[in-house]
Amino acid sequence: MTAIVVIVICSFFVLTIAGAVSLYVGKKKRGSENWTVAGRSLPLYVVVGTQFATAQGGGMLVAQVGIGYESGWSAITYGAMIGIGLFILLCIAKWLRIQEFSTLPDIIVKLYGNHKILTILVTLMTMIVPFGWIGTQLVAFGSLFSDITGVSSSILVLIFAVASLIFVLPAGLASVAWTDFLFGCVTIILAILSAVFAVNLAGGWGTISNTVSPEIVSFPEGLGAVGLVTVILWSLSVLPGTLTNQMYYQRIYASKNVSTARWSLGLTAIVIILSVVWASIMGISIRSMNPNLGDSEMATGWFLTQLPMWFLGLFAAFIIAAIMSTISSAVQSVVTNITKDIYQSYINPSVSEKKLLNLSRTLSVIVLALAVILAILFPGALNWLVVTYAYSASGLLVPLFLGFALKNTRILTKQGAIGSVFMGILGTAIAQIANSDIYVVYGLASSLIAILAISFFTKDKIESDSSKISI
Repeated sequence: MTAIVVIVICSFFVLTIAGAVSLYVGKKKRGSENWTVAGRSLPLYVVVGTQFATAQGGGMLVAQVGIGYESGWSAITYGAMIGIGLFILLCIAKWLRIQEFSTLPDIIVKLYGNHKILTILVTLMTMIVPFGWIGTQLVAFGSLFSDITGVSSSILVLIFAVASLIFVLPAGLASVAWTDFLFGCVTIILAILSAVFAVNLAGGWGTISNTVSPEIVSFPEGLGAVGLVTVILWSLSVLPGTLTNQMYYQRIYASKNVSTARWSLGLTAIVIILSVVWASIMGISIRSMNPNLGDSEMATGWFLTQLPMWFLGLFAAFIIAAIMSTISSAVQSVVTNITKDIYQSYINPSVSEKKLLNLSRTLSVIVLALAVILAILFPGALNWLVVTYAYSASGLLVPLFLGFALKNTRILTKQGAIGSVFMGILGTAIAQIANSDIYVVYGLASSLIAILAISFFTKDKIESDSSKISI
């Protein structure tokens, strides 16, 4: 009972401060543009804070610490995929920012023209990763706190989902970004403290090195301890998934200028690499203390049970900050796709700004409710991450980046892009059903073949239509 009281007090303190910031921003930042792209006015420190907080939420606490527990320094390899993806986005950030896009489907419309089927397909695929992240964070929260509080993980998931609405509803991305910055600062400070505490609790790094298997604690050998197949799967799912994750793009759009957008991506990549170093240290230290956990994703949860009461409260605040930031960002991203790319574009183009904002708030509740149901039915944080990354990448990577590379040519067509998305999804699904470990490879290959083949056979028709129009 004492643990519950401490956690509630610390959580209430963090949520109250962040909630006050969210409401303040909501009063200052009104309108649909603030909901979708934060008024395109975010300063560098806020963009870095929200990029980091969004990327490294419950996945860092559960999935990545779990990787560190199971495979030592391999968590760095996982994080490196995200960092590399951000550096690639840095290379195209200038073009993205000056176009003043609002969502990822806007890029597809720019590259291929407006096509209802293509836009809706891309919108649905864009929503997969953010929605998967909502589930990941909810699963993480339930897993971390159920044992120590004795409260059912399902009930905890529901409570946390309701609380996260405080940061989305006031002003969408504007309120999310500023509270993310606050959460990011809390996360960094408490991550440092918790790593020092974990290493000392395990008896120091010398003791840890002598206790844990050499293949996972040795450096740089431990970077590949997870196994070559898994590293390949990460490189073909997490890296491409980062490149097709709308939440990163939205923060490029929301930056106050091109320089801010580019610097934010580079700095965020560095911070993320440091955070997975932390995850490895935490995982290795926990394994040194308890090598017999049946599920590696329970490593952080077990660590909570070893903390003295005063530090438990601080660590609870750390968890709240990390997870809440990602949930609020993901909800805002999914809702923006539904309202802007589907509802406003094809159902009600003349919708008023007030009605659009009200619809956004209503859909935020609905999206979270659906995520709660799925998180309860299908727990497993790392599986959520990898699978959603894989499907998003297989459907979007080829038409997005090949389209960008060939944007000044007439080689690719709308029909080719539609086929690319569809075949990418189908190829991934078939390979996964067939129990392939690298199922995303088949999806990416199918997507590439489809866009080239279909574009080749539909190119003449497009040119013929264009000639008739010019005459």
